[in-house]
Amino acid sequence: MTELPKTGERIDVLVLRELRRTERINIYLYMDEEIARTSDLTTDLAKYRLVDPDFRPVLEIEEWFKTMQKQMRQIAGANARVEEMFTAEPLHAEILETGTLETAVGRRTYLKALLPYLDEMEEMHYSNATMPTR
Repeated sequence: MTELPKTGERIDVLVLRELRRTERINIYLYMDEEIARTSDLTTDLAKYRLVDPDFRPVLEIEEWFKTMQKQMRQIAGANARVEEMFTAEPLHAEILETGTLETAVGRRTYLKALLPYLDEMEEMHYSNATMPTR
């Protein structure tokens, strides 16, 4: 098993996504700093599980990438690729916590991470968006 990031480290979201895939861990990204720093992951997952992903303050990293891809296509057109955007301009998440939790497939290691403020992310997305060609 690869060594997992430590609390306080800032890790590129593409690296986190690859870590999730290769190490079979769950990675949860928070978009709200107050909730991320003061709440319990298990409670949050239960509390927000029925909320539309576009409005949740926390998403598992694969769900977050799907949501980001959908938003990128709305901004930059059908050919937009979120991975390309994050390769060109990396986005780093701060690791807040590591641990284990009970999932549908048994106990899994998890990382709880905080993304930059939403306004910073939106600024980055709009600056990288291109208009679709006709």
